[in-house]
Amino acid sequence: MSKKILVVGVIASIGVMAYLASKEMDSEKISKIKEKLPKMDSDKFSKIKEKLPKIETEKAKENILKQKEEIEERIAQLATKIADTAKELIEKGSELASDKKQALVEMIEDAKKAIQEERERLKEMRARLDNPEDNEVI
Repeated sequence: MSKKILVVGVIASIGVMAYLASKEMDSEKISKIKEKLPKMDSDKFSKIKEKLPKIETEKAKENILKQKEEIEERIAQLATKIADTAKELIEKGSELASDKKQALVEMIEDAKKAIQEERERLKEMRARLDNPEDNEVI
């Protein structure tokens, strides 16, 4: 807004100078008016120049803070996603280990059962071999 006012002021100053020149005023009056106009404009320019860096700095700070908040939010989302994925991975790993353990326990029990059956069969064979009265062929 202040830039627009400044531009309008400069354009008006130039317009006044052009008007005065077209009316063929004497050079003394024109030089006095020229001296006054640039001083007023330079004062306005200096005030605007002082305010402009502050405004730009404030906007930059606002943008940085906004970006910081967005980054922090994204980091929080990613951390949550990582935690959820890690939890899911641990649960599935536990399930897999449990399934494997169960399969191994069943295999061991089957092997023990087979060994026990083989022992009993061998005992029967030894008993028959030790007993000469029994002439039955196995």
